[in-house]
Formats: sequence, structure tokens, C-alpha cells
Amino acid sequence: MDSQPVSRNLADWLQQAMTLHQQGRLDQADELYAQVLDTEQGNRQALRLRGILARQRADFDLSIRLLQRLGRLAPQDPVSANELALTFLATGELYAAELALRDVVQADHASGQVLANLGAILQRRGHLDEAATQYAACLELDPDDLEVRCNYANALMEAGHGDRALSEIDTALLTVPGHPLMLANKGAVLCGLDEFAAAIEVLEKTIDIAPCDDMALINLAYARRRCGDAAGAADALQVAVRVNPANARAVADLANTEMQLGHSASALQRCTDFLAKYPGERLVLTAYIYALADTGQCDKSAAIQGLDELVTIIDSTPPDGYVDSKGFNRCLADYLVAHPSLITNPVRKSTAGGMQTGELNPAEDCVIEAFTELINAAVHDTVNSWRQRGFNHHPVMAYAADHWTLRIWGTVLGSGGHQSPHTHPLGWLSGVYYAQLPEDMQADDPQAGALEFGMPADHFYFSVDPKLRCVVPAEGRLVLFPSYCYHRTLDFVAKSKRISIAFDVVPLSR
Repeated sequence: MDSQPVSRNLADWLQQAMTLHQQGRLDQADELYAQVLDTEQGNRQALRLRGILARQRADFDLSIRLLQRLGRLAPQDPVSANELALTFLATGELYAAELALRDVVQADHASGQVLANLGAILQRRGHLDEAATQYAACLELDPDDLEVRCNYANALMEAGHGDRALSEIDTALLTVPGHPLMLANKGAVLCGLDEFAAAIEVLEKTIDIAPCDDMALINLAYARRRCGDAAGAADALQVAVRVNPANARAVADLANTEMQLGHSASALQRCTDFLAKYPGERLVLTAYIYALADTGQCDKSAAIQGLDELVTIIDSTPPDGYVDSKGFNRCLADYLVAHPSLITNPVRKSTAGGMQTGELNPAEDCVIEAFTELINAAVHDTVNSWRQRGFNHHPVMAYAADHWTLRIWGTVLGSGGHQSPHTHPLGWLSGVYYAQLPEDMQADDPQAGALEFGMPADHFYFSVDPKLRCVVPAEGRLVLFPSYCYHRTLDFVAKSKRISIAFDVVPLSR
């Protein structure tokens, strides 16, 4: 066969496929991309575009296979690595996405987009100093990338470098004065630093310029509320909900602000309507639990919260390869206290009087790999138990999945350390495992250092005393619970450290 007509056909098919793809006619475009690949298996453009199309259609397995084939053909191509990482991100597999990008970074072939995305993944995984390093490298290639500069400032702030974060933003504002993205980011950083009056001033300027920025409106409402202006907070959140009715944070914050203003029935209806469209959404479900109690439906509130039925305590046996729990726990504790991502009192986290790691990778050490296997087995058994006990239609099962990934991090608390009330809105289920407890913790207070469920954060309003449950920790004890449940660690006094590992169970999209 003459190769020239075949080449012309391939070029024609590819052009037609690209046109159909741009028009949103994905089925027809996919057929033509497949036709090109049937004729020329190594056609890089067809592999990349069909991989992107498969991701758009949520066929993540196909997208990964195609983009991995492309990566083997072009191992140093930052474009193919970036597309593969985006597909892994869409499935929730953050570490796999990170690995895809690290390969080209280590080969010194990274583009600015690769560096920016790697920084974003590291930031989401809590590796803040390394995230800042990647953002800084990206800004060396393109100093005018305002989105990356904003992310850089946020990473610096979360890592405890608030002054540097503000300096980065103010320097950018000298070049682009009044830019709404930079102003919104400055307001967010000021909120993170608890400088609420200054945040209000900046965020009100932002909304004057960009009135449809729902996240700026949410931050403005938060700052107003922390300054005692609940009515002003409600005004901002009403706008945010109109701008983006699907923004769960805006809906949950507005419902809670309405409760504070004495409009609990309105708050309950708002949550009910949202959950009818988005069943099980964690932020709104949390607000719904307290709105139910506030309107006198305490039994229904308690049933959904599930502190008695769903908070599960498992005193685990050591995983394979470890003779006893004591040796396993000692290995875990040693690993955590030496981890390079440990940050003292991280900003925007619940930990105070202690340190917290970034997310841990099960592949980097055998003890974390063994811990992951232990947790996966516990989740599987617990969810099966809930199903057998008739919880199939409970809101906790709205995100139930047979396949998930774990997001794992460690916490090291010293005397007086604690974790303030918080939820885990990115998880389906969450948990904590106790690797080391102080031997000298005060004996006269059996609840010192305990895990308490039910008490909301200080800024969360409620008029009915919440239902509470305390779980006393023990070395080797695992506590599993719905991610929407508020929980905190009570203070303790001791000379030695309290070391635990927390995790989220995140359903995979494939």
C-alpha cells in the first residue's frame, strides 16, 4: 500500500476528530481517534487527544491507559505527563498524579505548567515547603503568572510564613494594582492569619471589582462574622449562593449564620433543599444535623450524626510482618517523628500545641504500607457491618464505594496540645489510630487527651446542647467515623508525646 494516501487519510481523520471534539460531539470524535490509532498505534497526537476525551467522558481507565502509552513513547514530554496527572487528579489519586509529574521534573524537562501542577498537588497533600519550592521555580519561568503567585502565597502562609505571603501579594499588586484575583487572595491570606478587619477592607474592594467571586464572598462573610457582624455575613453569603447555588461551603455557612440570627427553620429548609440535589454532601450535612436539633428534631439529628451507631472502635491486631502491636506502634511513631514534612502548629489546620505531617505515601516505607493494609481491611469490615445492620439508606452511605484511596497524615502533640473541633469535608469516612500515648498523662482525669465527638467549632452556632461522645484512646486503637462528624482532641498534661495517625477514606471515581 502506498504510504502517502494512508498519511493523508490519517491527517484527515485526525483533523475531523479534532473538529468534532471541539464541537462537543465526543462519540464521533472518539471513533475517529480510535480509527487513527488502529492504523498507527504510536500516533502521539491521537493518543493524547483521545486520552483527554476519555477523561472528559469520565472513562478514567481508558484515559490512563492511553496517556501511559503516550508517556512510554515520549518519556520526557511534559505535556503528556501533565495530562496523565490531570486524569489521576480527576480520580482522586493524588500520589499517582504527583509521580507522573515528578518523572519529568527529575529529568529536567518540566514546563511551567508541570511545576505549577506539581506545586498544587503537594500543597493539597500538605507538603507545603516543597510546594512553595515548585511554585517559586515556576515563577522563575513566568513571573507574571498571577494564579501561581497566589498559590505560592497561600503555600507560604499555610507553612507559617505569613509575612512572606503578604509580601508576595503586595509586590504583585504594585504591578497589577486593583487586580481582583490578587485582592481576593490577599483577603484569604489575611483571614488565615486572623487579621479579620484588614481582610474585610480588602475583600470588600474585591467584590466591588468582581461581584460574582463566590469564594471572595465566602471569605468576606467569614471575616464579618468573626468581627461580630452576622447580618453582614448573611448578606455576603446570600449573594454567594445566588452566584453559585452548588457551592456547598456557601450554603452551609449561610445556614449556620441563619441559625445564629434566629432563622433556624430557614436554615433547615436550605439544607434540605440542597441535600435533595446533592445527597450526603458533607459540609451541608453537618449544618443540617445542627439545624435539625435547633428546630426540635433532636432524635433525627442524632440518628444522622450516628455517634452511637457509626463511630466505630477497633482494637486492632498487628499487621503481617510484625510480631506484636507494641513493635508495630513503635515503628510507626519513629517514622512519624522523623518525617521531613512535620510542621509545628500548621496554619488552617486543627492542630495546636503540636506538629502535623503532610500526607504520607504508603510506598515510601513498609510500616506505612502495612498501616494502609490494616486500615483498608477495617474500612471494608466496618462498611459491610453497617450494610448488614440496615444502614444502606443512611446519609453516610451516599458516597459509599467499593474502591477508595486513603489520605494519611500524622500528628504529634505535646503537653497542653490539642486539636480544635473540625470535620473532614473531603472524606467519606475518617479515622484516627493511636501509635503512642504518654505514660505520664494525668491519672485523675480519664478523659485527658480523649477524642470527643459532637462539639462544633467556635464559629459554628447552635442553641441546643449538642450530643457528645468521648472515646478514650489506647495504643493500637483505631476509631472510624463519618467524615461529617465534628470531633476534637481534649487537652492533656504529660511530659512525653501523644502520636497518632489520621486518615480520610476518599472514594475513587473509577
